[in-house]
This record gives sequence, C-alpha cells and structure tokens, in this order.
Amino acid sequence: MKEFPKKFKYGRIFRIKLKNKQISVNFLNIWFYEYGLKALENGKLRLNHLNAFIRLMKRKFKKELSFRLNASLIIPVTKKPREVRMGKGKGQRDHWECIIKKGMILFEVGGLNISKQKLFRTLNLIREKLPVQTNIVKLTY
Repeated sequence: MKEFPKKFKYGRIFRIKLKNKQISVNFLNIWFYEYGLKALENGKLRLNHLNAFIRLMKRKFKKELSFRLNASLIIPVTKKPREVRMGKGKGQRDHWECIIKKGMILFEVGGLNISKQKLFRTLNLIREKLPVQTNIVKLTY
C-alpha cells in the first residue's frame, strides 16, 4: 500500500486550480510496460484511489503482473474541523493529492503470461473507481 510522503518541503500550500487547457508534458507515452491508463481530463487523485488500484491489481493477479504508478502524492490538502470559528490560522493536513493533467499516463501494467481479457476487465474496473475519465492505451513502437 502507498502511504503519505515521509519528507516534504512545505507542510501547507494553497489550493491549485485546474484549467481545461493544460496538457501534460510528463508521462505522455508508455515507457516501461505494455498497457496503461491515460487521463482524458484534468483532475486530482487521492491516496485512497491509488491504494484501490494497488489492492485490486494484487488481488486479481497475485505476482503475475508488474505495474508502475506515474502519479505521486505531492500536494497536502488542509481542512479545519467542523464547528470551528473563523480565523486562528490554516487547518491541519487532512489528505494528500496529486494533480492529473489531460494526456498523462496514470498507471502502466505489464507481464509475461497474462490473458488480455482478464487484464482489460480489471482495467475497466479501475476506470470506474477513478474520479477522472481514462482510456486504456497500448505500447506502440
């Protein structure tokens, strides 16, 4: 399971607003494995989305499959407790997020002895759990 980052420079930052015209520069192509999930819109992923992906892949494929996460948690999101009055500074860290831009490859999966039908079924299950629309892409030479 993926956990919170151990080292970070800034504990609290301002919210980042996403614009529809941003296109990702990093991770536009599949580099390491055969298949991947490509984001079709901008959005944010939380820690529980990444853990759901890892848990589902481990449950379905055991050790047959290898995967890589291209998304890393870099943004701490703060939240104040309920029924707190205005003022008194910024709230405590509630969860961590990573920014997803249009065109970015989120996950890469591959392996030697995998049935494509089972792989596509699990990737479709993951697509339903993610908050952004994604598409399954294949490595092309």
